[in-house]
Amino acid sequence: MSDTRITLRERLKNCKFEGNKAEDHFKQLMEARGYFVLPATKEQNIKDHVDFWVDHKDINEQQKVSHYYGVDVKGNRHLDCIWLEIKNVLGNKGWLEGEAEYIVFDIKELKGFCFYRRTDLLEYCQKITKYAQSKEDYNKFYTRSGRKDKLVKVKHKHIKHLQKGIIKYESNR
Repeated sequence: MSDTRITLRERLKNCKFEGNKAEDHFKQLMEARGYFVLPATKEQNIKDHVDFWVDHKDINEQQKVSHYYGVDVKGNRHLDCIWLEIKNVLGNKGWLEGEAEYIVFDIKELKGFCFYRRTDLLEYCQKITKYAQSKEDYNKFYTRSGRKDKLVKVKHKHIKHLQKGIIKYESNR
């Protein structure tokens, strides 16, 4: 019988690859829609949990107003498994406590990028009071053994009412 388990190093490498692929795809889709998308600096990405600054233009009668909003893209999510990070593995601020205005999930089954205000997702988690007994539990705080993270596992249907929009794509990539 062959051992099909993958090493932690392989898993992290795959997660990074999938994350980068989702970020590149998001950037292409936004630029195709006429948005200017500026990649965040490495420090902004790590410290502030921002992948991109996206230019959103509002036009009023007197002047053109431009506002850049921070976006944190989360790749390879599924309808029945979306993890929300309050604290990271070191116990520091997770991406829900970051500086991005929007969290964008690439949800495979929807073939689309779903937009959420980061603060809406954080408020959703702040209403949770119970702790998970296993990683199979939904809408409960979860901490991985030997780590200082604080996560909440949800299904898309649990947070769909908070969704601000979706950008669909055609291919499976």
